Amino acid sequence: MASLIEELFCVLEEETGCYKTLLDMADNKKDVIIRGDVPSLQEITKIEQELAGHILRLEKKRMNTLDDICLVLNKNSEEITISKLVDILLGEEKNQLRQMNENLIAILSKLRQSNEICTKLIQQSLEFIDFTVNAVQSTTSASMGNSYQAKGNRSDEFQGRNFFDAKQ
Repeated sequence: MASLIEELFCVLEEETGCYKTLLDMADNKKDVIIRGDVPSLQEITKIEQELAGHILRLEKKRMNTLDDICLVLNKNSEEITISKLVDILLGEEKNQLRQMNENLIAILSKLRQSNEICTKLIQQSLEFIDFTVNAVQSTTSASMGNSYQAKGNRSDEFQGRNFFDAKQ
């Protein structure tokens, strides 16, 4: 049982480290989004995807370790969580697991907040781009004037030049 608890501690420590890295990257991503540095944003996203894959593998390992602990404790693995395991454990292991769980929850909370801020920044950037495109298009179409004659036939008197190439 002690080796299973130690394995769980190792997995939780590694998961916490990955989430701390993601949190640092999220803070950096805010600055990158504000600067509009697309290449840096792409690089951050690539690294985040790699970390997410690693976290998924760690999560699977954590779940397998919890299943093994449940077998030893003769408990249903569907019902056991880290918080419930804290209540079952005794002594130093209990305190250590509680502290690890609290740290992980705090980091995840900060990461959620940071991701919400990044989402809002990206949404604002997209809205600004949409506004700019609409403003440019309305300026272009306003300068073209009316290109139809009285009976609905198109007049070629004014050949306006579109700012954007619609066919790419």
